[in-house]
Amino acid sequence: MRLASGNSVRRGAVAVEAAIVLPVFLLIVLGMIDLALAVMSQNALSEAARDGSRQAVVHGELAPSGWKGGPWGPTPIDEPGTATGIPAVAAVEPMLSVCPLDNTRVQVEWLTNSNKSGSPVRVTASGDYHPLVTYIFGSPSIRLSASSTMPIAH
Repeated sequence: MRLASGNSVRRGAVAVEAAIVLPVFLLIVLGMIDLALAVMSQNALSEAARDGSRQAVVHGELAPSGWKGGPWGPTPIDEPGTATGIPAVAAVEPMLSVCPLDNTRVQVEWLTNSNKSGSPVRVTASGDYHPLVTYIFGSPSIRLSASSTMPIAH
């Protein structure tokens, strides 16, 4: 009989413990997933900037005019990821598959205002990331950005 009366005192304790632990556990798991998505977006922006600078170094003033958009620059480019008809944006668009293109910008700048061989060119890809976990706090966005600078090859 003593066992039965002690059992009735603990009735519902598991439900209370679950109500306390489950939200914390879910917050940690969703936070890890959210952080992984942010790292994936940052990695995509970094890869786009690196590939964009690789493309830009072969599009100097000596690039053939009929080859993939011909020479680029030295006029700076600052366009959204959805821009069409701009070879620099089209070159990095495949790397931005995990980023919303309407919220992503691609910037190409020639640091010496020249597209001659040996001049540096910088490509910057940036976009906003909206964390899922902070949705309950008003869903602030985090600006992610990556840039790559290389000398023009020809």
